[in-house]
Amino acid sequence: MYTKENCGKMTPTKEGVGNSQESDGDACSLAQSRSRRQKVDKKGRLSAFEKLRQAKEKGIKNKYEVEEEKNVYEVVDEGEYSELVKQRQEDDWIVDDDGAGYVEDGREIFDDEMEEEAPTASSKKNQDQKKNKNIVRPGTKPKQDIKSMFAAAAVSSKMKPEKDVSLANDDILDGLLGDLNKTSVPKLGKSLEKTVIRRSAYNPFKVEPSSAKVQPVTVLNKPIKRELDFPIDELPVRKMAPLPKNRDFTKIKVEPGEEDPSPSIKQRKEKSKTEVGSDDLAGIDFDDDVEFPETSILEDKQHELEDIKPKISEEVLNLGWENISEISEAPADVQVDSSQLPLVSNSAGDQVLRFYWLDAYEDTYHQPGVVYLFGKVYVESIKSYVSCCVTVRNIERRLFILPRIKRINLKTNLETSEDVTMTMVYEEFNRLADKNRIDKFRSMKVKKNYAFDKLDVPVEADYLEVRYAADLPTLPSDLKGETFSHIFGTKTSSLEHLLLNQKMKGPAWLDLKFPQIPSAATSWCKLEAVISKPEHVVISETNQPPPPLVVMTLNLQTLPNPKTRQNEIVAAACLIHHDFYMDKPAPSQRFQQHFCVISKPSDLIFPFDFREQVKKMTNRMKIDIMPGERGLIGFLLARIHKIDPDLIVGHDIYGFDLDLLLHRISANKIPHWSKISRLKRTVMPKISHNHGRATFAEKSAVCGRMLCDVQISAKELIRCRSYDLTELTSQVLKSKRVEVDYDQVREMFSSSQQLLKLIELTLMDSTYILQIIYELNAIPLALQITNICGNVMSRTLMGGRSERNEWLLLHAFHEKQYICPDKEFKKNQTPVVMEDDEELDKGGTKKAAGGKRKPAYAGGLVLEPKKGFYDTFILLLDFNSLYPSIIQEYNICFTTISRAPESHTENADDDIANIILPDPDLEPGVLPTEIRKLVDSRKQVRALMKGDVTHEQMMQYDIRQKALKLTANSMYGCLGFTFSRFYAKPLAALVTGKGREILLKTKDLVQSMNLDVIYGDTDSIMINSNSTDLDQVFKLGNKVKSEVNKLYRLLEIDIDGVFKSMLLLKKKKYAALSITRGPDGKEITTQEMKGLDIVRRDWCDLAKKAGEFVVGQILSGQSRETIVENIHSRLTEVGEEARAGKLDIELFYITKQLTKNPEDYPDMKSLPHVQVALRFNTKGGKKLRAGDTVPYIVCEDGTTLSATQRAYHPDELAKQENLKIDVKYYLAHQIHPVVARLCDPIEGTDSARIAECLGLDPSGYRRTTRQEEEEEEDLVTLQLTVEEKFRDCNRIVFPCPSTKCGREIVLDSVFTGNDSTILPALQVCPNTECREPLWKSKNQLKNLLQLKIQQHVNTYYQGWLKCEDTGCNVRTNKIPLIMRRGHPVCSACNKSSLHLEYTDSALYNQLCFYDYIFDVQKATTYLNENEKIVARKMNPEIMDVYRELKHVTSRWLDRSAYSNVDLGKLFQNLGLLRVKLERGP
Repeated sequence: MYTKENCGKMTPTKEGVGNSQESDGDACSLAQSRSRRQKVDKKGRLSAFEKLRQAKEKGIKNKYEVEEEKNVYEVVDEGEYSELVKQRQEDDWIVDDDGAGYVEDGREIFDDEMEEEAPTASSKKNQDQKKNKNIVRPGTKPKQDIKSMFAAAAVSSKMKPEKDVSLANDDILDGLLGDLNKTSVPKLGKSLEKTVIRRSAYNPFKVEPSSAKVQPVTVLNKPIKRELDFPIDELPVRKMAPLPKNRDFTKIKVEPGEEDPSPSIKQRKEKSKTEVGSDDLAGIDFDDDVEFPETSILEDKQHELEDIKPKISEEVLNLGWENISEISEAPADVQVDSSQLPLVSNSAGDQVLRFYWLDAYEDTYHQPGVVYLFGKVYVESIKSYVSCCVTVRNIERRLFILPRIKRINLKTNLETSEDVTMTMVYEEFNRLADKNRIDKFRSMKVKKNYAFDKLDVPVEADYLEVRYAADLPTLPSDLKGETFSHIFGTKTSSLEHLLLNQKMKGPAWLDLKFPQIPSAATSWCKLEAVISKPEHVVISETNQPPPPLVVMTLNLQTLPNPKTRQNEIVAAACLIHHDFYMDKPAPSQRFQQHFCVISKPSDLIFPFDFREQVKKMTNRMKIDIMPGERGLIGFLLARIHKIDPDLIVGHDIYGFDLDLLLHRISANKIPHWSKISRLKRTVMPKISHNHGRATFAEKSAVCGRMLCDVQISAKELIRCRSYDLTELTSQVLKSKRVEVDYDQVREMFSSSQQLLKLIELTLMDSTYILQIIYELNAIPLALQITNICGNVMSRTLMGGRSERNEWLLLHAFHEKQYICPDKEFKKNQTPVVMEDDEELDKGGTKKAAGGKRKPAYAGGLVLEPKKGFYDTFILLLDFNSLYPSIIQEYNICFTTISRAPESHTENADDDIANIILPDPDLEPGVLPTEIRKLVDSRKQVRALMKGDVTHEQMMQYDIRQKALKLTANSMYGCLGFTFSRFYAKPLAALVTGKGREILLKTKDLVQSMNLDVIYGDTDSIMINSNSTDLDQVFKLGNKVKSEVNKLYRLLEIDIDGVFKSMLLLKKKKYAALSITRGPDGKEITTQEMKGLDIVRRDWCDLAKKAGEFVVGQILSGQSRETIVENIHSRLTEVGEEARAGKLDIELFYITKQLTKNPEDYPDMKSLPHVQVALRFNTKGGKKLRAGDTVPYIVCEDGTTLSATQRAYHPDELAKQENLKIDVKYYLAHQIHPVVARLCDPIEGTDSARIAECLGLDPSGYRRTTRQEEEEEEDLVTLQLTVEEKFRDCNRIVFPCPSTKCGREIVLDSVFTGNDSTILPALQVCPNTECREPLWKSKNQLKNLLQLKIQQHVNTYYQGWLKCEDTGCNVRTNKIPLIMRRGHPVCSACNKSSLHLEYTDSALYNQLCFYDYIFDVQKATTYLNENEKIVARKMNPEIMDVYRELKHVTSRWLDRSAYSNVDLGKLFQNLGLLRVKLERGP
């Protein structure tokens, strides 16, 4: 029942002496609570029973006179009652039974509106009689009758403390104690302890039937501390002396320097703490801190000081937790007066609520026009920051209606002659508003701009702006009327209105004007405020740093239920840091507090000595034991509510933990589920049926608390083979994590040592998660990006680069009075995750699941590499932020490029040619302006980093410049991302087209300087310096840099590095030894590898290590003979060690990423990682989904199946004795391909020799030099361009006709240069000092062209054949008689086939190239408008020269039969058959 105490607090107590338990000590004694209850009959309870017995024997009635009590209620005025309510709100005076009972929010019991179902009534009469109506069981609703109201008023009346009240004045308690003394009381000993063990944990809301021999006694308690509860009947029976009036036993603590309590008291305390009872939420206090309990004792202090520190076994000590534990006392639980807001004065002298907002949430369906802001407020009285929820109401919808020029007839869709005025638009909208039940709105005429996809909308026009309440119906976005053509803003959310109109760009201090205190609590925050108008939310002018955050890790340990096949939570470990600053380096003390809670699965039990072992580990780990999953989740929610974290950190929390936690809350019917967030809600979000990645509704379940997923943050910041916790721990922390599978977890419940190890491993995982976030600086970086882009920080932590850029552009266009495109909610497509995921700003689209897909537009250009090994210095030049620089250079923006209908032609270059670039003198558009701000800001930050700054400032500057760089480089991405609000395919194609043009122009410029360009990729170019002098190379690089930068205003190329040696294998695949010069002048070398097999995740570590050794040898600078000898000897050692089983099993792991869910693959039988994932998912637990990486090992399983069908998960290999690693597969298909590709340019070794070193049959490893590339081309080069089509063709090279020049001229196109500088290639010599007209040497050119063509034709007809086996390498023009699969067999080795050196397709491609470089008409189609104008002014004589040269190439092409199909020959047999049938027999 609820009882009023002198100290002004209320607490539930339990009836019945036998089942009651003593809570923490109280200043109010038991005797004080019963001073008004004097019993007339002093003989006690037994005498009363004797009277009843005698009366029954005599057959007379026993009359009992009830003395009327006086002063039952105390009359108080309104002020005293308000003060009483205030005290109750300040203190957590109701134990809410693990979220199952009351949670005080300032309302009376009869005001509670929780929508809960009432349980069935009890059938026991005695329970009904003693049931207290003010105590509500979990899931029940209090009865709303007048009796309960009076009862609530009676208990809440203010009682004054009485003086000099002793135990002797309480006759009832005296009589009870006397009766107890008469009964047999067992001695305190083993028998009593066994009795206690069988008892269940104390539940304050559970009503037990009273004993027939003992009258119920009501005991006054303070809020119950779960860990310290112990029964009254366990106390030593001794005479109780009157307690001092002001003595409070809750003040007595065991300080860190003191010794532990006495064994008897502590054992009873621990037994109560760890007792297993019914699977209820009993004993859990949602509002009291159970981490650092206050020890309630009734013994003297000298009886407590006994050293009972346990001895910990070596096995447990070696787990590692003690090495990182940094436990400190948790901050005291502050009590905040929620009836008063901590107002401060702003610069204008107005009283405002200064509030730092962190997160925002809106419920567009149930509460339109309302936005909840969550953050921190500083309370001066307690010198601390507390959580606060601000409800911003009355955010109106804003519509912009575009009037027509002429009224139209909607039925005929024909325009009339009547001009449209703004009044007519208003009248028509008024009629529509009445029709759609919009009874009240405001409107005014405004001027707005538009520059997006709707071509019939003018750039600038007058609009009718309409504002009305958000809770009124929404109008369709495609609504049209007789007087208006478009309505904008129908889908704009209230949150977007608030952030844009109030210029809230990320977390910042706000000054809230006219804040009001809500009548009822809507959140779990310490403070709440209501703002009636969004205009009262103002950005503060203060320069205060961000407040410290409360950070908590969440790591769940799960186990599948063997019956239901559903995951259940068996343990949860959390680390807490109460002072995490987002603008400072990571704290040296990683965490300040920790706790771990564990429960047993439904089909298992705890080890018999587990609780005893837990007591011994108290000094190292704080472990709470729960009887079941329901109690565990209830305890976890209680702790989250108590700790009130601003940020929850986890690994794969969006992919697994959050979805699982919500499913288990729903399955266990946990009350007050919304404590996982900061917003009070009764209805859970709709959760998906299939466990997997959290949906948007599930993500919103934690609104108010930001979630940081380590996996998502790591994917954006680092490149890693896999992003599971084990790999991240290894790569980021350089530590080794111990993995535990579900079968091992189940086995660990068999012994206490193993179970403690499981708990420790769970805590260690939490530590790894927290340390990774600290190392990556993910939180400070997210804060900086959010402040730059102006979105919500919780969304930044979820990833979504395109959404950030959307918000940045939304703020920018809103400031310029532009109407932005409405958010389109398109149908979700199956997510596609690439193996080597390039950033969106690389252009084009990704590969679809079903195969290659034609890109939406051409991406970056990749020049054909000149493959080989280079031992001279290679100069690497790189354009700084190419695509953002192009946008600035050419002023590419929605506001500067004229809008045109999107073309659907096949040639994307034709579409780009139709786009007219803006005038150079035009004012920069919004997009270039925003990029310029980002670039300039980054330059300023980098300049500050060079000054004299502290380590803390340096870290912040570095994070800031990194955030600016990430944002600027991804600005182009939102133009090419299909689901972006600012998607503009023409603009994205224009940017990439200019990028290709710039790279080609730079290549031509470098080649004109007689330098050798060996490779180029999108924004970089590599030059072979043919020098080994580093100073000379830098001098050459500066010269090239100066010449290139002269061509542009904002584009800049810079020296990105110098390679001492380089192995260039193919496009995007090379290894190099980078060389730099340190501050002391010494040369420093480092290896750089890109695209090689050894940096891809789908090769085992054994192959990677072998490849790394080979690369190191090739780049070592040793002689070729030494390099080859070292490689061969090392490969021999690897083969021998693999066969002998001397290598770690981890080296054989092959990892492959799932691009879709395993069950969605159509060809799953041929994909080993898909088969492994399907088997892994069948055993329950966390499932492998799209985006996850699957490790597997190819094994020998006794079958003859192919290697792809003999792939097994490492866990399967460990558990099945019949499986052995297929060493031959790894040597032949993992190590050999990697090493063979790397050694291809090295003379002295070949594929067969490498196979022999590995112990394989060398005869089976022959390959042709003409085979196609095994790896797929990058997506940006899927669409063949002219440059790629003719990349292998020989150019026409001839000397300048002038005797004074002698420069070699290379012809590979019709025109050179670009824009206004474009010229025909034959017009003049490219040498600026010569300028000899080349077209005048027409006859020499014709003869040279004729000679070149004849040489290629002769080479083809010579018919040279070459053996495909590099070990044989025979070259002959004699065709052997033995044929195999259409190819002649080599007569030298009698094994390999012979292939043509110069094929017919190569000859035809060469002739097409010669025809292309003289085809003026076709070359003109690739020019833009400005270039076409210049080309039309070409000298007619030069045109005639081009026509004559093209005539020569055309004659040779006509003679070639390669491209002609002879239909007569094709259908020749069919024709003969028809003739024979017609003739008949």
